[in-house]
Amino acid sequence: MSEILTARARQQPRLAFRFLPDGSGDNAVDWTYQDLAVHAGVLAEKLRRDGLTGHRVMLALDPGLHYIAALFGIFAAGATAVPSFPPTGRRATDRFLSIIRDCAPDAVITDARFAGRTDVLTARLPPATTRPVWLFVEDTVAMPHGSARPGAAADRTVTDGADLPSLGAGPATPALLQYTSGSTGQPKGIVLTHANLVSNCRTLEANMGADPERVGCSWLPPYHDMGLMGTIMLALHGGWPLVMLSPAHFVQRPYRWLKAITDNKVTISVGPNFAFDLCAETVTDDELATLDLSSLRQVFCGSEPVSRATLDRFRDRFSGCGYRESVLIPCYGMAEATLFVSGRAAGSTVRTEWLDRDALEHGHARPLSAADRNAAAIVSCGVVAEGHEVVIVSPETMRPLSAGRVGEIWIHGPNVAAGYLGQPERTADTFAARLASSAPPADTSERRYLRTGDLGFLLDGELFITGRIKDVIVIAGRNLYPQDIESSVRGAHPALRRAAAFSMDDDGDTGTERLVIVAEIRGTARQAAALAAEIRDTVVAAVTADHGVRPADVQLGPVGVIPVTTSGKIRRDATRSAYRQGLLATATATAGHGPGREPIPAVTGCPA
Repeated sequence: MSEILTARARQQPRLAFRFLPDGSGDNAVDWTYQDLAVHAGVLAEKLRRDGLTGHRVMLALDPGLHYIAALFGIFAAGATAVPSFPPTGRRATDRFLSIIRDCAPDAVITDARFAGRTDVLTARLPPATTRPVWLFVEDTVAMPHGSARPGAAADRTVTDGADLPSLGAGPATPALLQYTSGSTGQPKGIVLTHANLVSNCRTLEANMGADPERVGCSWLPPYHDMGLMGTIMLALHGGWPLVMLSPAHFVQRPYRWLKAITDNKVTISVGPNFAFDLCAETVTDDELATLDLSSLRQVFCGSEPVSRATLDRFRDRFSGCGYRESVLIPCYGMAEATLFVSGRAAGSTVRTEWLDRDALEHGHARPLSAADRNAAAIVSCGVVAEGHEVVIVSPETMRPLSAGRVGEIWIHGPNVAAGYLGQPERTADTFAARLASSAPPADTSERRYLRTGDLGFLLDGELFITGRIKDVIVIAGRNLYPQDIESSVRGAHPALRRAAAFSMDDDGDTGTERLVIVAEIRGTARQAAALAAEIRDTVVAAVTADHGVRPADVQLGPVGVIPVTTSGKIRRDATRSAYRQGLLATATATAGHGPGREPIPAVTGCPA
């Protein structure tokens, strides 16, 4: 990837990245490819002098231009980058330290504001863990001309044609150690090679098509696969400018994302499902009047199941601002496949299949009228990426299933990562799965596949996602998908924001499962307490009517009570664990179910 930056710096004297430090365009900072190459080169030389070529370097900077410069500096030095968010707050610090314990980086690049905490952080590591060298951005990366902060390195003038050092890293050399979001368990380090990164860019570009006027915009965390490989690297590989704002500024005021699109005439952007919901819910009429989304040509929606109801709300709210649903690209991907697996093909329309809910619960995609109360709306995630193969497989028999049958999604292709760091058995199970069938094509019987853990089906060559194996709720022989139940919960009352549905073992000896729902209520504690009884009854009625299962318990809490990943995915396992231990705050302002228990703190969709 560093060679691509060098080529851009030589050939394209144009804007590469624009960062909005306060979430608006008032104090935007622009870097050309030359600017980026010079700043990356400063760090690369520092890392080489320190003997870090071939070693792991953890990148824990706030989102911004210096994050990008440090990333490409690590690549240029021939080191492996380990993206992480800074150790700000308890949850972020715990994850930060867990990554260090797992991968033992030889260096950590972070901001100087953490200089006084290194001893405290290091003391929390096990004695046998390698103690990393701490490098601070002011000491290693030059500030852009005219924007140096007090105490920062002296300004350097950026020159044209800046070349990054080339250490000849081969395609199979590890480039990134990308940690999973942890939505279904503890985060795992995924080894991504330089070949994986380039392949992902090329497959995305094949889906996107050519556009010489392309301008991107992203607020996604740069340490998350969708924000890193799906925006930053993709923009540099394709040679088009990317406007960036921090995830914290988006979460605080989602309007900023749409205003950045308006002000910069953005043509392509991306966001998970919850981002579209937030915009539809929070953008005011006055803010709406300032927006013009007519420049958009492509908007990718992925990272979590795409909801038809969300797409409808977003379309209805912003169609008057020039937004057209024809620009939307529902897609599917995962970190183990670098990122991109499938997406709506150019020239096609957003496809929604209305399926018999009862049949779906038994593994069959059977069409039904949209007007039927038992119909479930499933949005297509489009066609499989060029050069890749997706097979729907029975998790029990390991045999491929026919079109319209629900099973586990298996992937083969150049985007698939090398495996998990230091976990050979899990790597073999996940990245080297083999079909138990010699079905045609016969010469692929030895082919190895990535087992995704996701459930879905193929129909007319398009991929549909129904859920995750670990999250499926099995009650009375029926497979219930938590996101469907959660959608019913959110729609039951306007005061509800986020919901998590999961199953719990029956307290008796029957071995049966019972349905539990945790939901967040907007408003003050007093307002939430006053509405709790009414909302609980409404939720029970809605879920029972929509899914034929009566919840055994509905626990209501304040906004932020449900744990989420850095990309906004609900952590159902963590919610279940906190519920079992009585650690979830409730709408009636109790401290949980058990004596002396502290409620878990509120978290947002992205870390501040």
